[in-house]
Amino acid sequence: MLALPVVGAAGLTVKGGADDFLDLPANLTVPPLAQASRVLDARGNVLAVLRGEQDREVVSLGRVPPVMRQAIIDIEDSRFYEHDGLDYKGLVRAYLTNRENGEVTQGGSTLTQQYVKNVLLMSATTAEAKKAATEQTVQRKLREARYALYLEAHLSKDEILERYLNIAYFGDGAYGVQVAARHYFNVDVDKLTLPQAALLAGLVKNPNAFNPAIHPQAARERRNVVLDRMFELHHIDAAAFHQAHDGEVVLNRQPHSADPCADSTAPFFCALVRQRLLNDRSFAPTEEDARRLLFEGGLTIRTTLDPVAQQAAQSAATEVIPIGNRVAASVAMVQPNTGQVLALAINRVYGPTADGQPAALSTDFVHTKEIYPVDEDSFSPGSTYKVFTLISALESGLPLSTTLHAPLCYHSNVFPNPDPQGKNCYGNADPSEDGFYSLTTATWSSVNTYYIQLAEKLGVLKTAEVARRMGVTSCRIRQHNNNDPECRGVDGITRVDGSSILGSNEISTLDLATAYATLAARGRKCDARAVLAITQRVGGTDRPLPFDTGAPCQQALDPKIADKVSAVLQGVINHGTASGNGQIGRPAAGKTGTAEGFSTASFAGYIPQLAAAVTLADPRGPTSHPLINVKGRNVFGGGYPAQVWSRTMIRTIAGLGLPVEPLPTPDDTQPEVPTKALPDVVGQPQQVAEQTLVQLGFHVRSQPVPHPAPPGTVVAMSPAPGSEVSLNTEVTLQISGGLTGTAVLPGGSTLPGFGALAQPNDGQPAGGGQPGTDLRRQLNASGGSGPLDGTDGRGQGGRRRR
Repeated sequence: MLALPVVGAAGLTVKGGADDFLDLPANLTVPPLAQASRVLDARGNVLAVLRGEQDREVVSLGRVPPVMRQAIIDIEDSRFYEHDGLDYKGLVRAYLTNRENGEVTQGGSTLTQQYVKNVLLMSATTAEAKKAATEQTVQRKLREARYALYLEAHLSKDEILERYLNIAYFGDGAYGVQVAARHYFNVDVDKLTLPQAALLAGLVKNPNAFNPAIHPQAARERRNVVLDRMFELHHIDAAAFHQAHDGEVVLNRQPHSADPCADSTAPFFCALVRQRLLNDRSFAPTEEDARRLLFEGGLTIRTTLDPVAQQAAQSAATEVIPIGNRVAASVAMVQPNTGQVLALAINRVYGPTADGQPAALSTDFVHTKEIYPVDEDSFSPGSTYKVFTLISALESGLPLSTTLHAPLCYHSNVFPNPDPQGKNCYGNADPSEDGFYSLTTATWSSVNTYYIQLAEKLGVLKTAEVARRMGVTSCRIRQHNNNDPECRGVDGITRVDGSSILGSNEISTLDLATAYATLAARGRKCDARAVLAITQRVGGTDRPLPFDTGAPCQQALDPKIADKVSAVLQGVINHGTASGNGQIGRPAAGKTGTAEGFSTASFAGYIPQLAAAVTLADPRGPTSHPLINVKGRNVFGGGYPAQVWSRTMIRTIAGLGLPVEPLPTPDDTQPEVPTKALPDVVGQPQQVAEQTLVQLGFHVRSQPVPHPAPPGTVVAMSPAPGSEVSLNTEVTLQISGGLTGTAVLPGGSTLPGFGALAQPNDGQPAGGGQPGTDLRRQLNASGGSGPLDGTDGRGQGGRRRR
């Protein structure tokens, strides 16, 4: 009842107060303290701290040094270890002071009562409840006193002090003494010095007024009040007192971004984990519940991210395409047989754009919060998607020797034909690709017109089904007008969507890596996983929490089919479109992709232990901002993307010490090309002879030689006339150039194929890489349409093949 005079209210009797006091519940319900959650990588390193409104880390009293305990007790409740929850001397002193002032200026609260007040305030969920927890009324004082007496009867003094130090607010968003120590001085609580402890102890009375970051002089004065009290109570000696008292306030505040993922060593991966958990209804029933649990639940979230792989991916992306380039280079790495996401990197600094515009409109090429590696709406995979048609063909029973003639320009009677330059046909990237191909060689060279003919036989929906089975989740490769709720309003694939075979429909880089990881695992598909385990500290134990772990891994593809695909894809790296940039010093398989008009460029590849995919595109719009003149070159899948992939793989393999594991023996199945007898064109004019041979299906190369025959006349040919040769054979014609060796047409112009040959430009398809005339280039006039694919050999280190 000594509490009553402290806040004395007119008309309140001791008898009525006693009745009210006894009617109050004695047992204080203490909800779990709000704590930040820690996101860890696979090795236990802290990736990020997800903070809510209350940034707190609960610590045991044993971690709090004696100087910190003494400082808080001396300034807030010097008789803490003597009273039973109510300091009656303090109550009398407060009563006298309040009578003298005519209003409530002192409350006589003990640390136990302050703890109760903090608990009630933390439990309040409405503005009215928060007001009731802090207003100066007799009822509040009685309630605090009732609860304080109960706590003192059921907890030890040290237990109460520990709880108080963990719940107290120290200003500037820091709750609890551990976070306060980290926030103001960048040290753990057990490293606090006397002046630091005194400053923190002084903050709890008025955290805003004494905030040292905002009011350094007021903070210093308040710190010295704490030191005065400690000296007065003989808890520090004179030397320590004077040294601390005379010193300036020295802070070491580490900056914290508004978005905690921005402070992470893997910010885009952090954002992926956060978003997946917020959307996960097995983690929490609503998004609001998930947000509260994630940011205030004090969770430990162990993820799949490997720091070695992440560093390898990040360094490779930023070295090949430096930060600040308009082009985004994204990397996703997945572990076969587990689906664990080992790395997720992009050549960007995570954060808001400088001009506040979204990525599609911003000219800030340094910052972005968008997670391109997991955004299915951003980029087309180009010819990396052809692997799913290859699988479809093998599952349908077609042998690798399946031979088709792939012309430079192929008009489909099944699919609508693209019509750039009025050609009304699908085209290849390189004029030299006109010829016969097997499944193997067509994949090595990524020949569009071969794959379009294959799709006519198999159907595009079959390819899309294979892609989904392998791990591609994008709505853009699901059947049009499907009933999937998440795909509402998104265009899918129809039976006549021929361009989808060539990779026109968008999928995410992470999905691409997941699908290729399925191949690396010999057809065993595992959903991409970013989280391994989630625990919450309850009492002294870590309680596991549920979350969506994805479907169990399953055999999505016959291992024999997967092995055949791996045998073929090794040739892409060994001597195909990635031969210049994709080799990593051990057996590996992969596929390049360059989408229509250089809109995107990709590479996906694997070894048995790792699979990774790389995508390059301009986030402002791949079609409107194509990959032309990027660091001076046009970008093919076998160029910069293959460079990023190979550097990522080499560094990850070395860092993890991965042994060489064998892939299936590389396949070298050649096309079964028809043969014909070679006609004799010796003596004919060059143009007539070339046209005759091309119309029969032969490849022709002409070269001038000194000869007395009339200029422009065929004087010899190889192979010899009458030979039975395959239609893929290149026939060399020797053309008379007169006695000087240079044939001249009437009017003085040089015959095609003679004189100074034009050198191909870096980044542009070249006509076979050999001197001479390729009549097919003249007859078909530059390549048709359809997605391009290949390496920029001279410009980016690869062979000049598409």
